Formats: sequence, C-alpha cells, structure tokens
Amino acid sequence: MAQKNIVIIGAGPAGVSTALSLSGKGYDVYLVDEKPGGNYSYSGSVVSNAFLYQSYLFHSFKERVLPILNIKNEKDYDIDFKKVKKNIDTIRNKLIKSYKEDLEEANVNLIEGKALFTGENKVELDFNGAKKELKFHKAVIATGSIEKTLKNINCSKMYYASNIFNLEEIPKSIAILGGGFIGCEYATFFKRLGCEVKIIEKDNRLLKSFDEQIVKRLEDSFKKDGIKIFYNKNVQNIEKIGNKTILFTEGDEKIESEAVFVAIGRKPNLDKLNLETTGVKCEDGRPVLDSELRTTNRDIYIVGDATGGDMLVNWAHLSSEIVSSSILNRPIYKKTNILPKVAYLDPEIASVGYTDEEATKVGFDPASLKYSYSNLEKSLIMGYSKGFAKIIYDKNLKRVLGAHIIGKGAAELISMFTMIIQAEIKIDQISEFIFNHPTFAEVLAEIGSKAKSKN
Repeated sequence: MAQKNIVIIGAGPAGVSTALSLSGKGYDVYLVDEKPGGNYSYSGSVVSNAFLYQSYLFHSFKERVLPILNIKNEKDYDIDFKKVKKNIDTIRNKLIKSYKEDLEEANVNLIEGKALFTGENKVELDFNGAKKELKFHKAVIATGSIEKTLKNINCSKMYYASNIFNLEEIPKSIAILGGGFIGCEYATFFKRLGCEVKIIEKDNRLLKSFDEQIVKRLEDSFKKDGIKIFYNKNVQNIEKIGNKTILFTEGDEKIESEAVFVAIGRKPNLDKLNLETTGVKCEDGRPVLDSELRTTNRDIYIVGDATGGDMLVNWAHLSSEIVSSSILNRPIYKKTNILPKVAYLDPEIASVGYTDEEATKVGFDPASLKYSYSNLEKSLIMGYSKGFAKIIYDKNLKRVLGAHIIGKGAAELISMFTMIIQAEIKIDQISEFIFNHPTFAEVLAEIGSKAKSKN
C-alpha cells in the first residue's frame, strides 16, 4: 500500500517533535523550513535563555565571586558582547545539528526551503531553486510566531528579539517597550551588564499572565535594583536627536535612552502561507481550532506558537503530542492548563496551574498557603536571602491547583509542583515525602508541614 504524505511546515521544536512522532507510522513525512531550528533557535528561547545565563554568570562573578577573591591589583574587566554572540551561535549550531541528526535517523524528509498552500490538500515546495507541488494526506503548521512591530515609528537604534544580534556593544541605557515575558527577560539581561534600564508598559502592571502578588514582589525588586518602570504609557513617537533617543508618550512626556528594545507581544506566523486557498479560518489573527488542534480544514492542524496560545517550548511539545495522536487516530486528552512557566529574572519567578481568581471561575473553592523561604540554607549558601511561594488548593478536595513562586530555585520547585498537580496529590500529603538537604526542594517539606498543621 502506498504511503500517505504528511507535510509539516516549520522546523522548530513543535515541527521537529511532530515529524519524529509520525515518522515510521506508515507516512512519508516532509518537514519544510528555510532555517531548520525555526524562530526558537534564531530569535526565541535559545537566544534569550543563553543571553540570560551568560549575564547571570557575569553578574554572579561581580557580586559573589569577586568579594571572596584576594586581588592585590585592581583589574579592568568587562563583558565582550561579540564573544557572547559567538557563544550563542555555537549553542544554536549544536542544537540544529542535533535536530538534523534525529530527523535523518528517523527518515524524515527535511526540505530546507519554503512551503505555500495552493489548495485544500496541496502545497508548493520551493527549494534549491526548484518548485514542486505535493498533495498531502495531512498537513501540520508549525511556523511559530513573529513579533508585533511598532506602526509608523522608526528609529535607527530600535531593536527586537529578531535583530538583537545587530548590537555591536551594550548600550549605556535602554528603554524597553513592553513589560511581558520577553521585555522583563531582556530588562534583566541588560541590567546585569550595567545598562540603565527603563520599562515602558501600557498597563498598570508587568507580566499579566503571572500571579499579581508574585509580580508585585518582582516589581519591587526591579525598582530596588534601579530599573525604572513607567506604567500606563503608550509611546506615540520616537526620535533620534544627536546621540540621544527620545520616546514621546501620551501627554507629551519624554523618556530618554540611548537605545530602544521593542517587546510588545507576538502573534501566530501565518500570513505568508496562502491560507485563503485552504479553508482555514482565523479570528482576530488566531486560527480557529478544535480540542485536537485541527483547523476548519479537517486535514490541517496547527501546533506550537502558531496556535496563538501559550508561546512556550513545553506547549510546543504538548501540542505536537496532541496532533500526532489525532493523526494516528489515537486522540488523547491533556490538561493544557498545567503548563509550568519560568522566567529567569532577578529574582527568578515561576508559575503553574490556577491563580485564586482562575480557580474560582472554574468552580473550585480555593484557599492559599503562603510560605517565605528567606532563611532556607540552600538560598543562603548561594547568596540569596529572599524567596516566596504561594500555593493554591481546594478547601474541600485538598487538591493542589496552582503554585506561584519567586526567588532562587523557583524553576526547580515549579517542576515538582507540576507533578503534584498532575498526580492530584493533596496538599496535606506533601509532608509524607522525603527531600534531600540542602536543596530548594526542602521548601516542599516546609509547605507540607504547614499544610498538615493548618488542615
């Protein structure tokens, strides 16, 4: 029996994961992308996380290593941004090489080119100067997301995640437009490297997808570190005057900086696929999808950032699993609200599950348990003195519904709370587990003991 074609457009984490899941299952799998690795490798998570980690090392050296060194002569040192970028290139190349090796081993047809829909079940492949039309049994769109840009505003020193590598050196000051995930990450990166940072946010708080109490603590920490935050501001114009960049907000307020970084959000990258030929419908720039991530054309699915939902790498893999299972006629049900998210800021913040308000909306009777781990041995050893966890649980069921954490070790802790929520472990059962010492995991032991005594 002839094998059926599966065409996957986009070779980031979602596309690669889908291709590997479907290969060897009776399909010819074609994975198409001009740049294997996708936005994830060239302007997304790989770049921002590498930037953050290298800036963390540099900042830790200044703040925690230098004070314990016996240096007789003062040494002049600074971070070399060109070397930082070269290191990220190395990381990216290794990841892409790994992708290609996995795809080759799985007999996936990787096409480094473009794909354009030409009908409900047809695509035109454009690669190596040649064009070929291909009929597909199923297609999966994994084209990721693209950044929203400022309209009618142009500035020679305006940067986005997609062109941050154009920077030759770290500016003395930078204005960051947008206080979401990306804006706060780059604010942390630039601040660690000694840059004067100003965040301009159109709403009354940063990081609206995180718990309000956690964000308030983050904002206080940002301000204490010298990051200036301007709330409820919309930038109307940006002008370059001499060596200065002036941002004009509503009410003619002027904010001055050397450079501007724009992080006003992202949207599904769907505009250049010729979707109008397929019967795929979108509303407000987002595709209309069912629970199996199938579009209004039942032979076309969408995964990852392109769905317009959570733009996280774990969602890329989860959505890939949902779609692959549907194509293989083994649909699965996954609780898509249990997606942990971590922002490696100063301080680190992490979240999973419901907030108080969300839990109430879906019918739970929530209560919260709060715990400060400012004197945890692991934190003190590493030089961090503040940490706070807020756990949401149902008063009657005692099930953990959400966890929201700020402080060193938040990423480690949120992974454990994700498993607790998925396994539906009750909050007063946490005390039954044994945790190693000294680790951040000991926070769970303290929370478990507090919950047991409270309940």
